[in-house]
Amino acid sequence: MEPIFALDIGTRMVMGLVMTKSEEQGYVIIASAQTEHRQRAMYDGQVHDVEEVARAVAKVKGQLEKKLDTSLRQVAVAAAGRALKTEVAVAEHKELLPVRWERENVLALEIEAVHQALRQLQSSADDDLQSYHCVGYNTIASWNEGEEISNLIGQRGRVAKVSVIATFLPRTVVDGLVAVLGRVGLEMTSLTLEPIAAGQAAIPPNMRRLNLALVDVGAGTADIALTRSGSFFAYGMVPMAGDEVTEEICSHYLLDFKVGEKVKRELCKKQRVSFTDFLGAKVVVDKSEILEVIRSVVGKLAEKIAKELLELNNGVPHAIILIGGGSLTPLLCELLSETLEIPRNRVGIQVRDRIGEIIGEKSLKGPETITPIGIGIAALEGNGLQYYTVLVNGGAVPIFALQLATVAEALLAAGIQPRSFLGKPGAALTFEINNEMQVIKGTLGNPAQLLVNGKPSKLDQSLNAGDEISFTPGEVGRDAQVCFKDVLPSTKSKEIIWNGQKERFSPQIYVDSQLVSETDPILDGYKVYYLPNDDLNDLLKQKNYDLKQKEELEIRINGEFRKFELDREVFVNGILVEGNRIIYDGDSIEARTVQLTIGDLKLKPEPIIFQVNGEKVEYPIQEILISAQGRPVSQAELLKDGMELRVKGYKQMPILSDLLPYVKFPDAVRSGASLSLMVNGQPAEFTTVLHPGDRLTANWN
Repeated sequence: MEPIFALDIGTRMVMGLVMTKSEEQGYVIIASAQTEHRQRAMYDGQVHDVEEVARAVAKVKGQLEKKLDTSLRQVAVAAAGRALKTEVAVAEHKELLPVRWERENVLALEIEAVHQALRQLQSSADDDLQSYHCVGYNTIASWNEGEEISNLIGQRGRVAKVSVIATFLPRTVVDGLVAVLGRVGLEMTSLTLEPIAAGQAAIPPNMRRLNLALVDVGAGTADIALTRSGSFFAYGMVPMAGDEVTEEICSHYLLDFKVGEKVKRELCKKQRVSFTDFLGAKVVVDKSEILEVIRSVVGKLAEKIAKELLELNNGVPHAIILIGGGSLTPLLCELLSETLEIPRNRVGIQVRDRIGEIIGEKSLKGPETITPIGIGIAALEGNGLQYYTVLVNGGAVPIFALQLATVAEALLAAGIQPRSFLGKPGAALTFEINNEMQVIKGTLGNPAQLLVNGKPSKLDQSLNAGDEISFTPGEVGRDAQVCFKDVLPSTKSKEIIWNGQKERFSPQIYVDSQLVSETDPILDGYKVYYLPNDDLNDLLKQKNYDLKQKEELEIRINGEFRKFELDREVFVNGILVEGNRIIYDGDSIEARTVQLTIGDLKLKPEPIIFQVNGEKVEYPIQEILISAQGRPVSQAELLKDGMELRVKGYKQMPILSDLLPYVKFPDAVRSGASLSLMVNGQPAEFTTVLHPGDRLTANWN
């Protein structure tokens, strides 16, 4: 197997190893080199001073090249584990009509879900401008028409949805590493995460069945990884580590940071430590005194690590394994044991000597060597994130893949929106005609044009380093556009006579009660009311003439109001039509109300009542006389609304002599008797005119 160059760029130190794998001996360290940053160039595992970090990397690279007498061009590195972000997101695609979901559709939907995960991550991040590399994703669920399904490809439906879990690294972390490596002529080929790399080296696979805690104590942070049931199941971080202990020593004894770091390291080797403070005074101090100075800050570090462990593990792990240069901090193991209330022998520092199958470079012994060894193992076993560069429309795009990358993932990394992968159909037009839904589809879009190295490709094609992708976005289809005449029946207008007037009988189109032209465009959501010109019913609807509706007529007869309801009727070409019939060009249509005549009322006057000698007498009707507004009318005259009719049975009122036949006189009348006539108690003559209700008295005296 080809040797690999593993590089651990830490907050305080840069260490490089050249390793290979032997079937007989295991992992072999061929050469190693290390150096410290001249000044603080990294904070919490992130590059802050590219030039300074690049200087340290170049020094390590140069030492290794000198030892091996060869040039190093490719390197495997690790990113801080706390930088890893995961998000779960869903994406949904809807069609108006059922379609078959092909692989291209499903892949575009998955990439859209990854984009959604990225948006969620950016919206929840403390820095809104932070951007991320997607280093892999997995589909965890799929739905077709709301039903969960194992595989969408080949299914048919209107609504498809997927849920993915996507993993991201901040671009600032990765770009910082790439920038440093580029300054010294190195190309990153593998990227792993520090806790994963450290765990591979520090805890053998057969020990991962136990509930163990691996704590990588560096200069700026303490990274945590937990094992259970054969694998690592949780990662965490404490933003405090060895630098805080060094700063406590510096502030107490007034020391430069480098001098304080040296004092801290000598606590592991000497009982008395000598140094020169910032003012030039030489000081000799017992180890016990310095331990008392740092006890509080080390106790604080132990408490934070313990708290994070308990939260991640939901309890105390079986044992704690410390690695990293900061794990040598005096008192840390003891205070961790006390804080977690576990036996002291359950907290230990892992060193290279206890890692099996690692040979070569015997000088590498301390806990600070575990992480670089793990980076080398991850690269040799292919467990790191594959990293290489492809070109998308001429621009270089870095690719991180937990599995073989595809064209779709490269386009995603290049910032190309998934919606441009497939040309969407144009928007459909949805409207109603006489309460019936109508849908006019837009035209189909054109799919994106994809070329890989000049040859036609698909979204799911795998990529190799250096591949060149040419991407032309898919064209969106045209939105549906129609006029009323395009969807309504083609009907010619007719010339008819309506109530004596010639006119055109044409179809009518209404939108929201407004009459529109057949050449007007239909807009989405229109509610159209269409009136054709086929038959009599169509004509009556256009005229808003309802045969069932009755017209009211109100007149007064002798001062009393009376109402009548008049029916409607329609004649076509002079013939009464009951029901419906086709209307032809040239037809004459008359719509009218059924008329009433005065004779239809069958009016009769009331007889005049008189009192004759105390008895009721009806004077007979002579004839029926009807007048309207003072003029005589005939029985054949039509009734009109508001007409006032007077009905009488006499041309003139009777006189007294007309009623004498109704007077009952005695059979025998005395000779010489005279006739006495009275009307309403007053003397009257034979010619006295009578009025209704008059009291008449006639006696012989």
